[in-house]
Amino acid sequence: MSYTFRIKEQSTLDDLITKLLELDDGVTRKLLVEEHGFPWHPVIAAYELAKYADNFSISTSGASYTDVVPQTVIHKVDNVKADVVAAQQVGDSATESAGSTVKWPDTPVISDGIDNFIKPAFYDRMAAMVALGRHISIAGPPGIGKSTAIEQLAADCNKPMVHISADAGLRRRDLTGNVELVNSHTQFMVAQYVAAAVFGWWVKTDEINADEPDALMFLNSQMAPPFTVNFYGTSMLVHPNFRLFVTYNPGLIGTKPLPPAFKDRFFSLKMGFPSEYQLRRLLEANGMPERDDGSDSAWTDAVIAYGLKAWEQHEKGRMRYQITPRRLMDAVALVTAAGEDVFDALEAAVIAAVDNVAEQQVLKSTLQDVKRSYEFGRLV
Repeated sequence: MSYTFRIKEQSTLDDLITKLLELDDGVTRKLLVEEHGFPWHPVIAAYELAKYADNFSISTSGASYTDVVPQTVIHKVDNVKADVVAAQQVGDSATESAGSTVKWPDTPVISDGIDNFIKPAFYDRMAAMVALGRHISIAGPPGIGKSTAIEQLAADCNKPMVHISADAGLRRRDLTGNVELVNSHTQFMVAQYVAAAVFGWWVKTDEINADEPDALMFLNSQMAPPFTVNFYGTSMLVHPNFRLFVTYNPGLIGTKPLPPAFKDRFFSLKMGFPSEYQLRRLLEANGMPERDDGSDSAWTDAVIAYGLKAWEQHEKGRMRYQITPRRLMDAVALVTAAGEDVFDALEAAVIAAVDNVAEQQVLKSTLQDVKRSYEFGRLV
């Protein structure tokens, strides 16, 4: 069975393939990296693509591409279900069950990407490890772009992605599916996670440290030999293209530490609160005026300073509350759209959102310190 794949025009991979097809003297890392400026990870991606695409191949002697007539951009699971089940040779009873009483979900729509995306420092490293077959975990405070980076990578790689939130205490049954009564007959509705593991989609699970133990054990089984997914009395092999991305905030109230054996299945990345430069770029990408655009934007310095100082108070243990860029974005919106004073906006967007009275006092004191510095012209 053949599949049609699509590469976005003017993407890094599109540029890479175009360049490869122009080369007549073979392909080397030095040639691509030093002379043509391509980062190493797209080269890995090109070799990975060649493994699964029969109309594109790459070797040390060059690259070749055979044009195909596009069929459908997004395949529905029902169209390929029988072939996957048959190819895995799961047995007569399992095949009969999968073909007659099991309902598979549709393939998720492939995202077009995120407007004004700012690539974090770890993005290229994450892309390279995913191309090499690794699953990814990202730890860090809320609202700093953990999920956004994963979603953008899925868009860049043209991969369908399943989004699962574990903040309500995810259980194994939420990952496998459930039995429903349809026209007086029972039918097992396969969960998107199982479908992703079988058909090679990507999965993003937020707040993984809120999962129940049975869910973690189930997730672990897809990343360990013999790499199978068990559901409704059926055992199927995990597709080689399947990738699991998990995010979590180690300090989030109501969560628990992840088992070391489970964490070891992932390539781990850690994100801290943005630096001054990163925070400014992030807020500017979401509507805050640029500091040097000629407008009266000096107030933006106060927003940046308050965000950094409020996070510093958390780091010093003076409050458990973790300020997020989203709260600062709301303050920016109050200034730019409603014309509010920047300090009134910060109080409304940040301090008013905190219920703990003691933590409110810490945030108010921090705001007063920033305001005094601002008034004396020390925020530059």
